[in-house]
Amino acid sequence: MINFTDIEKQKALEIIDDLKQRTTTALLPEDEEKLRQILFEAIERGEVHRDIFGLNPVLMSLQTTYICVDEIGLGRDAIIATLLYAIQETESEFGDGVNRILHGLMKVQELYKKTPAIESENFRNLLLSFAEDMRVILIMIADRVNLMREIRDVKNTEARRKVAEEASYLYAPLAHKLGLYQLKSELEDLSLKYLEHEAYYHIKDKLSETKESRDRYIHDFIGPI
Repeated sequence: MINFTDIEKQKALEIIDDLKQRTTTALLPEDEEKLRQILFEAIERGEVHRDIFGLNPVLMSLQTTYICVDEIGLGRDAIIATLLYAIQETESEFGDGVNRILHGLMKVQELYKKTPAIESENFRNLLLSFAEDMRVILIMIADRVNLMREIRDVKNTEARRKVAEEASYLYAPLAHKLGLYQLKSELEDLSLKYLEHEAYYHIKDKLSETKESRDRYIHDFIGPI
């Protein structure tokens, strides 16, 4: 059975409290208790395990859910489906919308297993057609953004490289296509940081120098603002 660290517990409770405030009109009164029971039972049965980076999948799904709500604007069905997908639930009692998203996520997971070459435009198009419901793709983008944020200091750099490569050639273009420009830029930025460490910091230093020069110019010729 997976054990939550004190830090993980604190993070989970903070996200849950924030989500409750942001989704008061999205979740039904009975949704929270049902979700809590399903997640606890899955943990007690030993069905929830840390991933290849040692990350807690329940906490990760909560963080992904927060991105879905706060940065993409998704609602009830996406929230519930994201949390259930973390424990590999394929059917639910939460309605057809949730089940449609879960079905789409599972279909995409199968597509991943069957398609070795995913770095192509053809795979992106195939992914969009398999998803059926566009919220599936939005959840996948949110999940990848969250993962990219969380693997900054992991020891498994080879697995991190693979995640970053997929973010660069698959998820960033999808985010761009769907108009999620801020998330697209973050995926590209983190991908460069993980894949080309020296180039990333070289560019960052140059941008910093440019900003400092611009600020000095404004101060010298225009005056304080």
